[in-house]
Amino acid sequence: MDKIIARKLRGATDIQMIAIDTIDELISLFQHALCLRENAVDVGDIAGGHGKGYFIVRDSIFGMLDKIYRAGMGWALIAHTCIKTVKVGNDEKQVSGLAISSSYMRAVFQKCEHMLFVEHGIQTVKGPEETKIVGGKAIRKPGKMRTLRVRKLKTRPGGLWQGGDTNDVKVRVPFEEEYVLPKMGGWDFLNEAYQEAVARLTTGE
Repeated sequence: MDKIIARKLRGATDIQMIAIDTIDELISLFQHALCLRENAVDVGDIAGGHGKGYFIVRDSIFGMLDKIYRAGMGWALIAHTCIKTVKVGNDEKQVSGLAISSSYMRAVFQKCEHMLFVEHGIQTVKGPEETKIVGGKAIRKPGKMRTLRVRKLKTRPGGLWQGGDTNDVKVRVPFEEEYVLPKMGGWDFLNEAYQEAVARLTTGE
């Protein structure tokens, strides 16, 4: 990563964004490297214990992301999700969450401009209109309603837009809250959604 940042600072233009796939695996790599460096078995025992090693790893990862940003590149983190059970009053509810600890999850949220989640859902669509010939007359019938299983891309503002540090970020790209993803061509679809959001930002519509 240091080599990429150095190239960018020297004026390279072929790299605009760094995507990390996945943040959970990157955390494991940083934890393993720290344990090797400190000759420790568990990252939680480093720096006197009490979980301080996890804070060292967190600061190292986000220090690297800050360097990427300062060099003029964007970054995107991909994270695995899992089903978590949360308590709402006296009831328990299952929700999708990031497959990383709460400490790292809060740090990710605070540093991100946008959080994007892919969820499975149901979409109701209307079929094509039907035409039947009865007694020599064309009778039109409305299309039948049917349900489809779809993947939905949901967007939420990250911590930078909810009271976080916005000194370096002046505007937020106004994504729609939800998109239905196509079965193929997801990247092209996302790029078009981004361009449309930027157009809304510049025109104020």
